[in-house]
Amino acid sequence: MTALQNLLKVTKLNLENFEVDLQKRINSKLNSYLNSNSQIEEAIKFALSAPGKRVRPSLLYLVGDIYNISLERLDSLALASEIIHTYSLVHDDLPCMDDDDLRRGQPTLHKKYSEATAVLAGDAMQSLAIQIILEDDKLSNEHKVSILKLLVESIGYKGMILGQEQDISFEGKSVNKDEIIEMNYLKTGLLIEFCILAPLIIANKEEKEWNTIAKNVGIAFQLIDDLLDLEESEENLGKATNKDHSKNKKNLPLTLGRSETIDEVKKFHSETMESFSKLSLNKHPLKIYVENLFNRRS
Repeated sequence: MTALQNLLKVTKLNLENFEVDLQKRINSKLNSYLNSNSQIEEAIKFALSAPGKRVRPSLLYLVGDIYNISLERLDSLALASEIIHTYSLVHDDLPCMDDDDLRRGQPTLHKKYSEATAVLAGDAMQSLAIQIILEDDKLSNEHKVSILKLLVESIGYKGMILGQEQDISFEGKSVNKDEIIEMNYLKTGLLIEFCILAPLIIANKEEKEWNTIAKNVGIAFQLIDDLLDLEESEENLGKATNKDHSKNKKNLPLTLGRSETIDEVKKFHSETMESFSKLSLNKHPLKIYVENLFNRRS
């Protein structure tokens, strides 16, 4: 039985147990870095302790399991990915960006504290994520350099930041499907892609099928989120819904309609499952987990 299966205590992936155990593991690791000695640390802990899907660290651990990478060698990457994701939400929720009051079922950070605290906490989370990887004595220096290069490229001014900028600038423009999908890839997909590809750096593996899986899962995740924003209640999602329409956001469901968006998701799903087959991973928990990500609307 692998380390991951020991964590799950099951051989067939149980998502509810998996998310609970994973959140406990991440919170435990986080507490070793943050002691709430300042309002910034308190704010960071508040943002990170909110219940979430933990999709990014989940993908990291599951990919690592395929190559028998121990959980301990992946902990810093998993924690860093969740911290980076949370920072992006904190800044995205600010009044100067999407101006949201609710995130993961609780007040957004600028509502709980102040705008200045939210900005500073987000900035601090970026550097904290990098620091955690740099201080990991279970990773070689060579692996740290390669992993951090991939991470900063994913979240930098040509990656996540550019995607967020496009999300804002597209509000006043007429854009096509390809531009919207590229925006989704940058603002959401690249960090998910990092989480799938980073364990391969540790395993010294490189296969084109992984690139297909990583890119498709990242883009489809945002497309499904946009569909859920139109279809689900605020209570179910833990955040405000239908705001994209009121702010003239350019997501695929609003621009081209639900039907074409669903067709795009099905295309990404089909390509992803084909890549899993080529990698002989049809029975691995990662494939089950990814199937569940694609089926979130069911």
